[in-house]
Amino acid sequence: MTNQNIPYTSQSVIGIISPNMMLPLIKETLHGFPNLQANYFIIHAFEINEELTTFIAQHEMLVIADSYIYQQLKKYDSSLPLYQLNSRAIHLYQLLLTHQLTNTIQPYSFDFLQQSDILAITHQLQLEIDYVSAPADSIEQMVEHHIEHTQKGYLAITTVAAVYEQLKAQNIKCDYLRPTKQEMIVGFERVLLASKSRQNKETQIVYGIIEFDSLPAIDQTKAEQVLQQFAQQMDGHLIQLSPLQYSFITTRGQFERETLGYKHLPLLSLFKEELHTNCIVGIGFGLRAFDSGRHAKQALYQAKENGPNVCYIVREDNRVIGPIDTTVFINYEQYPLAITDLHLLERAEKAGMSASYISKLMGRITKHQKYIYTAEELAQTLNITLRSANRILLKWLDAGLVDIIGEEKLAHRGRPKRIYHMQFLEELKHS
Repeated sequence: MTNQNIPYTSQSVIGIISPNMMLPLIKETLHGFPNLQANYFIIHAFEINEELTTFIAQHEMLVIADSYIYQQLKKYDSSLPLYQLNSRAIHLYQLLLTHQLTNTIQPYSFDFLQQSDILAITHQLQLEIDYVSAPADSIEQMVEHHIEHTQKGYLAITTVAAVYEQLKAQNIKCDYLRPTKQEMIVGFERVLLASKSRQNKETQIVYGIIEFDSLPAIDQTKAEQVLQQFAQQMDGHLIQLSPLQYSFITTRGQFERETLGYKHLPLLSLFKEELHTNCIVGIGFGLRAFDSGRHAKQALYQAKENGPNVCYIVREDNRVIGPIDTTVFINYEQYPLAITDLHLLERAEKAGMSASYISKLMGRITKHQKYIYTAEELAQTLNITLRSANRILLKWLDAGLVDIIGEEKLAHRGRPKRIYHMQFLEELKHS
């Protein structure tokens, strides 16, 4: 099955395949995503039919709000552009915490939950639970498994709407895990970045102009160092236009990632606090270099009108964004971390890590608020190969920086996956 060509528009058109009970939260969340235009396909019992295949072919990306439906569509055609809204960790955390506080912990029967996620949550709660996981081959199989174990005193916790509905119809006590609104927001941010229209924008040229009020000669070298670091962070190129004016060129995708979607640009406050000088920034987007440059000048004019120490953006459609927050510094490549624990530094050096590397690593991992990983998950988070991730983890184990806290059993034959706790990063985060 192949998707039809989708014309480039300012909006990304996505198809959402979801059980009815998830729709209110999905629609509420999408109010915050004007660049996403959604069409909906309500599904109860999974069945490949003409109506569903037509819906699939009409969309550049499909967002699936149910674990079982996602699995079945992947089996049907692994080339489909699917994205799964499947993060339910917060709801599970809330549920177990409530049971812990009310002293109502009991055995649990789960389905479609990764063992590593369960262990991560129980580890955070310092909680040990007895649980089983239902086979996920069919709705009937999951329902039977949950019923069998509820008769033995287990509480059924499902992520599948059809399973929940069938259990409730039989008066079986159960809980249905749903993503929170915040998890939905994160999911749709990833959908937006992955869509074809967004991919077209990824390569757009971004041209920026940075202009100082004054810059004493003694501070010019320092200013240039800061600007060079900023350009490297953007994977861009810096040009000095005059003693008080610089420009940089990068791509829109890189700029959006480094500014967390235009939310934070701490460059200006850095100059004001460290060099005691004011500056303004104008940034232009465009499909052509000429357009980006023209828009950057328009943005600089806006900054002059509203400055000092502000940044404005003019987009390819001449819309203005700004002023950008220039005070909060959250960029993961520059995560502020002062490591003073000499014992930790010794262990880190043994594993071949410098303090600056730990800072970058901590920023990348804590951005996801997760400290428990398999090698595959770590490789994906750090954007490295699985072989490199395994090699790094072995070094960290030898240096006592991480612990093995469990194994994730595979449904098919093969070695269980080890589950690692990034102990040293969590210690630093809370120190």
